[in-house]
Amino acid sequence: MLPSTDAAPGPGAYHHTSGCPCPDITLTARARDEAGVTFGHQRLLGPGPCPYRYTNPRKWGWASLEELGGIAYIIELEIGTPPQRIKVFIDTGSYELWVNPKCSTSASASICQSHGMYYPNKSRSSMYVGGAFAVTYGTGAVRGKYWSDDINVAMFRIPQVQFAVADDSNYTFSGVLGLGYGYPHTVSYPSVLNLMVADGMIMAPIFSVGLGGDQDNFSEIIFGGVNRWKFAGMLEPVPIWPPISQQDPRWLQYWVNVTSVGMTKPGEKSVIYTPRDTFTMPVLIDTGSTLSYIREDLVAQIGKQFHATIDHAGYYIVDCAWRNRPGTVDFGFNRGRMVINVRYKDFIYQQYPGYCMLGVQPADVGSTTYVLGDTFIRGAYLVFDQHSDTVWMNQYYNCGDGVVTVGAEKGDPGYIIGAC
Repeated sequence: MLPSTDAAPGPGAYHHTSGCPCPDITLTARARDEAGVTFGHQRLLGPGPCPYRYTNPRKWGWASLEELGGIAYIIELEIGTPPQRIKVFIDTGSYELWVNPKCSTSASASICQSHGMYYPNKSRSSMYVGGAFAVTYGTGAVRGKYWSDDINVAMFRIPQVQFAVADDSNYTFSGVLGLGYGYPHTVSYPSVLNLMVADGMIMAPIFSVGLGGDQDNFSEIIFGGVNRWKFAGMLEPVPIWPPISQQDPRWLQYWVNVTSVGMTKPGEKSVIYTPRDTFTMPVLIDTGSTLSYIREDLVAQIGKQFHATIDHAGYYIVDCAWRNRPGTVDFGFNRGRMVINVRYKDFIYQQYPGYCMLGVQPADVGSTTYVLGDTFIRGAYLVFDQHSDTVWMNQYYNCGDGVVTVGAEKGDPGYIIGAC
């Protein structure tokens, strides 16, 4: 259900009084009741002596995400005047929005066609920008030209967003909404996220993602806000490393350091397969990657616990029955201050009934580009914070809805207490 602020007298936010280092808060009626907030009176909420007062308006935007069989997560856009409905993948590993894959050369023509097509000549607000667009993925490539048009996304209508309209593509069956570091780093024009900030819709380039469990039918993205009913306790700040200033400006990513990898088997104590005090493994967190890709020795160690076999293409294959067992694969950050326990069900990817792949696979030979994809993200609640160059995280739970506005100051996601 859409997180809302529909209690009288209308949608609004609690703003901290002068001198209090606390974030602005937007809460559902349920969350306001839990906090004991009453209109016309100052009450305390969250850590520290920070009274809040009720003001307008909402500074966040929510959208549900459609899970495509564990392969990817899809957001719906409305582009143009009148609006044309388009579905695209969300992708934290890229930077630009593009639409209109060529369905006849895609991996699935039927899915491609179901995601809709955008026709600039059918929109009164479209404008041709020109210039060449080209991107190559691990599988597939796209070429096109730039246009701009009004876009409805996540409760917002953003005027004149620049994006690419594909002329040709292969393999890919959906457009992409890139949510990585865009302007002024990797592209020369403002992205969707940049424009939300510039137009005052959100306070900073921050968004949160809760994919939830595989086939649980509840996945969401919130721009400018955090759903405090999707985790317990405090969010752990995991700094982007190497820092943005030290990354290749042509390929900025949400890199973080994994400091432990292990498992918790059903009925047994947790086991860590990496050195406790010295292990680090830089990984990029990528919602656009179905699987995760890490060091081959760790994949082999985890695969051994699942009695995995290796197919002709080199993939680790496991018995799908493991998905029904209550264990977890565990990823630690900040020397154990945060450990994300991913359930077997969410970690093991079922490509089709009776055929399941281990959630981690070996990175390409000789590569140190390690990726935590959806087989990790389903276990975590993540806040991608370009304001403070941090990925905030905690274990994912789903116990309701209540959205907290973030971005008033650097680091304010760290003041939020999860309600679960």
